[in-house]
Amino acid sequence: MALSADEITRFHDTGLSFPHRVMSVSDATDYLAELEAYENASGGPINGKWRYKSHLVFPWFNRLMRRPAILNLIRPILGNDLMVWTTHIYPKEPLDSRFVSWHQDSAHWGLDSDKVLTIWLALTDATQENGCMRMLPGSQHNGQVAHQDTQNPNNILTRGQTIVDRIDEGKTVWVKLKAGEVSIHHVDMFHASTPNRSGQRRVGVAIRYITPTARQTRIDVDYATLVSGEDRFGHFKEEIAPEFTMSSDAIAFHEHVADLQGQIYLTNTDRNSIAGLQDS
Repeated sequence: MALSADEITRFHDTGLSFPHRVMSVSDATDYLAELEAYENASGGPINGKWRYKSHLVFPWFNRLMRRPAILNLIRPILGNDLMVWTTHIYPKEPLDSRFVSWHQDSAHWGLDSDKVLTIWLALTDATQENGCMRMLPGSQHNGQVAHQDTQNPNNILTRGQTIVDRIDEGKTVWVKLKAGEVSIHHVDMFHASTPNRSGQRRVGVAIRYITPTARQTRIDVDYATLVSGEDRFGHFKEEIAPEFTMSSDAIAFHEHVADLQGQIYLTNTDRNSIAGLQDS
């Protein structure tokens, strides 16, 4: 179901919108089962590079990001021509001490457009106790603000990037979601998440939607997947969907694209590789 006129107005005011049910709990559980089947076969929770650009190695994720219920939700904001720039898988294990500091997605993505949205889908319930996201409504109106890199080993973010200015946490909201529900947030939204203090695993996935008008400013070649409408600009090379989980061709293509994504994230650092890009 598409956003209503009132919901669109509120989104442009606050920069976020939630909760929206895009699938049944049963469907969310089925996607989770596909992830867990891979984890069981590979010997443990998903980690490292497979957590980002995940749609290039997991057919279930490539299908998920094309679901009409999700695309219909964001078309009133971005239009009919839609591309997926990247995807992430976000597990938080029980009693996990890791956290995400206050940051903006735009700080290290290198995209020249603010027509960029994240759909964050809960595959399990996301609660305050298990580390759901926290956002500052209206903060996207500040544009891109200054961040500093930090060295806290418990910070999940790639660079430990943290907004320099103090956040008025009294004005923030907890983005609590049931399995099968999504939130939408603007690329300039201030957001963070706390550790999982519960005994239950929290799993969500994020899909980063852009329009074909966007450009990558940090490297010469970038990739995206067209999921709706048409691309009349050619700013991004087309990605290859995986035929099956972790096929040799999919792994090779993911390796190439992930290396480019690492270059984007690590611009102006002395690092040249990333174990696992994380953002939310």
